[in-house]
Amino acid sequence: MIGAAAAWIEAHYRGLVATLIAATAGVRLLAWFAIGEPLGNDGLAYFRMAEAMAGGHWPVDQWGQHAFYSIGYPATLTPFFALFGASVGTAIAANLALAAASAVLLVLLAREIAMRPPLILLLLLVHALWIPGIWNSAMLARENLSAPLFLLVLLASWRMLRGGGSTAALLAGAAYGAAILTGGSALPLIVAPLLALLWTGEQRVRRGLLVGGGALALLIPWAAATTAMVGAPTLNTNGGFNLYLGNNPAATGAFVSIADTPAGPEWEEMRRRLGERGASAELGARAIAYAGAHPARTASLGLTKLALFWAPNVPDAADFAQSRAVATARFVEVAQYLLILGFALFGLLAGGGTPRQRWIVAAAIAGFWTLHAAAYVITRYRDPAIPALMLFAVVGWGIAWDRLRPRLKEALDAAA
Repeated sequence: MIGAAAAWIEAHYRGLVATLIAATAGVRLLAWFAIGEPLGNDGLAYFRMAEAMAGGHWPVDQWGQHAFYSIGYPATLTPFFALFGASVGTAIAANLALAAASAVLLVLLAREIAMRPPLILLLLLVHALWIPGIWNSAMLARENLSAPLFLLVLLASWRMLRGGGSTAALLAGAAYGAAILTGGSALPLIVAPLLALLWTGEQRVRRGLLVGGGALALLIPWAAATTAMVGAPTLNTNGGFNLYLGNNPAATGAFVSIADTPAGPEWEEMRRRLGERGASAELGARAIAYAGAHPARTASLGLTKLALFWAPNVPDAADFAQSRAVATARFVEVAQYLLILGFALFGLLAGGGTPRQRWIVAAAIAGFWTLHAAAYVITRYRDPAIPALMLFAVVGWGIAWDRLRPRLKEALDAAA
């Protein structure tokens, strides 16, 4: 029975892969129709920035800021808006394309570690039904772009590791540059191509220059743009702001509104007086001063943030108040998350790919996690790393299945 199922999967593998990738987009489209959530603060900012760029202007959000929000995601929306018009529907279509791209990248990563076809199909199914991924695709959120870029950095680094040439190095650099333009928390992902360079001695300097060149090809134009808009080259102007939200007397480790901090009453005046870059720098200086004056609390907050990063998104009173369906979805999400996390840890420890491939993934995720101890944490900040964990969760499931399969076969034979 098991052998017949495996043979059928082998015979229909390509069609099944295409079907599951299409289902990934289809499920997310249905979720958007069902949720129909209006644009929030971040989503509206991305929309306005992309709308402005599609019209041939500098990016600007609803508060008149040019670079407070990271440029990567609105820049990705811009060609869609230019071709099809600026609308929420167009943005959702871009999200669906990004979700499909993540699915394709997962297939390519799975092939790098010689994953069997049935497990690749399971991986695509897990990705298609991952509730936070579905939720993100139904709104304008930068995690829609951060997730495939995280995977692309890993894929290019793995290909460098096995001797990939100039293309792999350039791709790793470009993917990294795009990732940090999409969110500064991606800065530690540089560890992936660096480890690949360290472990492959062939043409190390040349390939390192190509990695750097690939990143700079994206970063230099944005540096020139921010110099023109805000007076200095920068990835974004929210660094000091976010640092302050995580390091002030009202900080909890989770998101706290600027209005609820000591700087709240003067924030709008500060922004008018100092501009978006100067106001954020002022808040950053206050955050550093507070952290230096309260080292014990800063350490405690840092540990809290590290714990919050991996904490299950258990439904709260607000979820139950919204609807029983939302609360139920949250419980399903928690079950999904715990299974993915548990099997991924098992897969990373027990095997799947080479030890160096696993170290690259583990180091990238660890760096991404650790950086979040600096500012504050909300649940979706971990979402870009989850597809990589899915890959090794399926690896872990495959190892567990291989160990269980002989016993299951014996039981079926005995029952027959």
